[in-house]
Amino acid sequence: MKHDRELTKKVKEYSKKIGVDIIGFADPNLFEHFPEENQPFIYLKETKTVIIIGIHLYDLILDAWSENDETGKNFQFADSVLKNYCNSILKLLLKIGYESKIIQYRAGLYLKDAAALAGMGPIGKNNLLITDKYGSQVRLRAIVTEAALSFGEPIYESEPCKNCNICKDSCPADAFHKGPYDKDKCLDYNHTNWRILSNYSRIWCNECIESCPIGKIRK
Repeated sequence: MKHDRELTKKVKEYSKKIGVDIIGFADPNLFEHFPEENQPFIYLKETKTVIIIGIHLYDLILDAWSENDETGKNFQFADSVLKNYCNSILKLLLKIGYESKIIQYRAGLYLKDAAALAGMGPIGKNNLLITDKYGSQVRLRAIVTEAALSFGEPIYESEPCKNCNICKDSCPADAFHKGPYDKDKCLDYNHTNWRILSNYSRIWCNECIESCPIGKIRK
């Protein structure tokens, strides 16, 4: 398959212009080992590229969730920003003539794994993507497109994590008590230890993100 380097450059430049902090492009065929519902071809049969975009969480308030039980409405601030960016990129690709779709957040792609396959960074011991510039202080979204863009080189090993356990040692949920990340312990802790902002808004524990020395530039 021939990859369009000029279009790849155009998408990168446009993404930077509208405010996207990081972007990567992954080969959709690398997702075949994931469950079918988490593969790009389910969402767009002729997918040629998976685009992953991200924003830097330079302030924890960007990671806030807001939920109103009475109305059923709920929002995640960073994700709302990312959806707007995705819509702008989607319009660009459609205008050029390439069918594309924004992937829903839940039951969509494994975003951090997709980012690693796009060469944006490895999965660290904290079970999160670690980027060179921002560490794990990022939130991600994905678009699938029929445009054949230039792929990044997949990253499967986390070099910075080899001799480091800072995130594991700092975890208040003890979610690494058996070695690998324990999602249930993490969730149980978060559901009883929210950072409450208001009657409707809260922030999840970010200790494994905040403690990581990679990309630690937040003041």
